[in-house]
Amino acid sequence: MVPGLLSTTVDLVRRWSGKMATVAGYKIQPPAPYMERYHMPAPGPVVSTPQPQRKRAWRRSRTLRIAMQMRQRRARWQQSPRQIWPVLLIGLATILVLVSFAGTAYGYGYYERQLPRVNELANAHIAQTTHIYDRNGVLLFEAYDQNSRQGGRRMAVHYEDIPHVMQDSLIAIEDRTFWTNAGIEPMAIVRAAARQYGGGSTLTQQVIKNLSNNREYALERKLTEAAMAIGLTQQYSKSKILEMYFNVAAFGGQTFGVEVAVEDYFGLQPECSTNQKCVPGIARLNYNQVTHRNDPLLGLARASLLAGMPNQPGYNDPTLGPDAKQRAIARQEMVLQQMVVQHISVDGLGVVTPEIATHARLLMERTHFHAYTRTKHAPHFVDWIINQVSTALGNGNSADGYEAFQKAGLNIRTTIDVHLQEYVEQAITRHIYQPEYQKVRGYYATLSTYNNLHSAAVVVMDAKTGEILAMNGSANYNSEDPRVGGQFNAAVNSRPPGSTFKPIEYATAFEMGWNPGTVLQDNRTYFPNGASAGTSMPLSDKEITDKHATIYAPYDYGHTYTNQLVTLRTAIANSYNIPAIKAMQFSGAHEVLNTARRLGITTQENTGLAWALGSKDISPLQMVDVYQTFANNGMRIPPQGVMDIWDNSGHNLYHYNAAQPPMGRVFSPQISYMMTSVLSDEPSRAPEFGSDHDLSFADMDPNCAYSRTLCTRQVATKTGTTDDFRDNWTIGYTPDVVVGVWVGNANNEKMNDVIGITGAGPIWHSVMERVLGRCNENPALTNPFVSADQVACGPDYRFRFSQNPQWTFPVPDGLEQMTTTAAGLHGSEQPDWTLDEQAP
Repeated sequence: MVPGLLSTTVDLVRRWSGKMATVAGYKIQPPAPYMERYHMPAPGPVVSTPQPQRKRAWRRSRTLRIAMQMRQRRARWQQSPRQIWPVLLIGLATILVLVSFAGTAYGYGYYERQLPRVNELANAHIAQTTHIYDRNGVLLFEAYDQNSRQGGRRMAVHYEDIPHVMQDSLIAIEDRTFWTNAGIEPMAIVRAAARQYGGGSTLTQQVIKNLSNNREYALERKLTEAAMAIGLTQQYSKSKILEMYFNVAAFGGQTFGVEVAVEDYFGLQPECSTNQKCVPGIARLNYNQVTHRNDPLLGLARASLLAGMPNQPGYNDPTLGPDAKQRAIARQEMVLQQMVVQHISVDGLGVVTPEIATHARLLMERTHFHAYTRTKHAPHFVDWIINQVSTALGNGNSADGYEAFQKAGLNIRTTIDVHLQEYVEQAITRHIYQPEYQKVRGYYATLSTYNNLHSAAVVVMDAKTGEILAMNGSANYNSEDPRVGGQFNAAVNSRPPGSTFKPIEYATAFEMGWNPGTVLQDNRTYFPNGASAGTSMPLSDKEITDKHATIYAPYDYGHTYTNQLVTLRTAIANSYNIPAIKAMQFSGAHEVLNTARRLGITTQENTGLAWALGSKDISPLQMVDVYQTFANNGMRIPPQGVMDIWDNSGHNLYHYNAAQPPMGRVFSPQISYMMTSVLSDEPSRAPEFGSDHDLSFADMDPNCAYSRTLCTRQVATKTGTTDDFRDNWTIGYTPDVVVGVWVGNANNEKMNDVIGITGAGPIWHSVMERVLGRCNENPALTNPFVSADQVACGPDYRFRFSQNPQWTFPVPDGLEQMTTTAAGLHGSEQPDWTLDEQAP
């Protein structure tokens, strides 16, 4: 209250009251004497005369009384000020103590409530990118979470891997008191408000923000982050907090963590080795890929650019175009200015000066930044590997394990060679979609147009280790043509194998006493196939279909028979059907099925005699595994796609020991060799395939076309074709490698007159010879069996057998060649292999 204010107001009211009364015509009466009050007369005798009416005593107005009281109070205050101020100060101090105590209690309670969350965040697994490599360390694919808020490409690094120049650059622009503050910095808020540099949050608060995904409104979120930042600072070292920041902060639109940033912006890839910690690209920030030397100025330029990125990372990403690059450079300049102001020293350069800062900025201005492009080499194989690893992580359920897979930060070294894989893809395109001379038919044709053949699957396997060296599941992964199948992986999905299944039943018969020289009649045969005794013989194929569904009387290809005695060698080589069914009848369907299961086939069911001719679905991968058993002297090794899995810290989670692969015996070496001797017998195939020698290595050794004993380049091969030309196969092997090829249409559409030698055979021949080191892109025409397949060779491959392939199959002990007659007696002119002491 201002002294005299009330009394002045009273006087003013009085003056205006008088003026208003005069204007209204009232006579102004003089006021009563100041402070004069009416006194009653002294009491006396009662007089009967009427008394005059008593006048009302004058009283002071309420306003005047209040003014007088205030005046008196001020006087008392002026007389005793020392008595008032102590009381006020004590009261104010009491209030402050109570407020402080209450605030401290609330703040401590709030801090205590946040500590469990701090520990949870600090110890939470940071989602990291999983990398899939080929056997030589070539990156095939990066798998990462693209859906969650924390999703994106990320590879965690350790504090000691982050160069000091990178640490200093970030701290200079974001939190200059980082090493000394308690997790929060009030002056940072002032600096942010003044728009000098940096933000209102410390690096520690930014770590909390990036980890917590807190969606509360701003004030409560800031309080939470502040409390948690204090807790994080008290429980973890500054170096650990800085490591967290570099791993969780965004450095681009889909670039999380500094390691991915140096990969994208500067091409610095991590170097990973089995049983060793990966050396991240950020550790080589100074490395100049052109000069192959360390350049501290280049390191400063890169570090200062990266340090500016967490501020609006999606806006300043230099890969987004010229404007974004200029914004990134402008932000880099602010970083460099702060380094100059703060007198920061860089190893190899000294204290950062304006001149050094200018040179660093110019280096980034001259750098060409390219946007990250997600590539996927060997896509069908990669999809198969993802499913395999996800199934393992999900304890048998690939869907459950997939989330862990894409966040686990695994480094998976697979078994394939990406260069061989590219050759396989090119070979498929060449033989299906370009004109080619059809040797059996005698004319040029393009299979895709003339024969309605649009897709193919190829599997290449190391016969001694089970390693998948190449896998392709369709003719074009990106095709939307239903005949091609695009992303459908025909290599691991089941199709009827046709006659490629026959060696399984013949090998079972060999185990039960038959041999390649055994003779059978190849003629029209009616198999009861479950029909009851006394069923009449059908007179025609139509009657078989209409009335005798159980009776089975198959034809050979071309609707013919030889109508003569044939050896099993001839029957297998030319894929005759009647001997194959008789072989299964001799062995027993149940025994053949058991053999198939021991060979790794899981899709077989005993549903009649037709499955002896390969009518039941089996995947190309499983069929290649079957032939691997023959190539490996009867020892089956399951297909293997992964060699090593390790994390970014170098912990080896899985290792495949190719020197001691898991294997189990299915056939004896003698049984395996008897089958191999038949499948590698090119002359015996002549009745069916004539002068087409794509199933042999006659182009390397002409003797292989005419003599199985003089051939120095042996390869065992079998073809298969299903009814209506829906599936066409060629599978073959050497002692080192197995190659299987399927061709057809993914939608099961019929092909036009495609047999194994014309469809799958040429692809198989190109791939088989290339994997063994030979290329027929432009051969010299000195051999009548050599023709250019016009598939680009590509680089050489580094396999176990690269330098010295094994070109012939060794004959195991326990076999001898004997001559037999049709009755199984001595004296035949065609000797063949039999087990010792089992000759007739």
